[in-house]
Amino acid sequence: MGKEDILKAIKNAEENATKTLADAEVKASSVLSDARVKATELIQKKQEQINKNSRSMIDDARAKAQTEADKVTKDGDKEISGITEKGSKQRKKAIDSVIDSFMK
Repeated sequence: MGKEDILKAIKNAEENATKTLADAEVKASSVLSDARVKATELIQKKQEQINKNSRSMIDDARAKAQTEADKVTKDGDKEISGITEKGSKQRKKAIDSVIDSFMK
């Protein structure tokens, strides 16, 4: 092989190496771009799942709070009803007592 053939072979090898390097850079860029897209999709999916779970937990807490509030209201209404009933029964007695105290 002569010098000219060796130089052509070197030049061809350099061109092939440059092309291989360019192809590798394009592929690496594509892989990186795909990974970013997949990561973004995964983050969005997880965020939606977190939001759904949060809403569910809040709804459960509200339902429990409403149940407790209803129970407290019912107990309070029962208590008020008892006091009102007792007060109604004692009203005549109280009126008579007040009138008696003024009459003396």
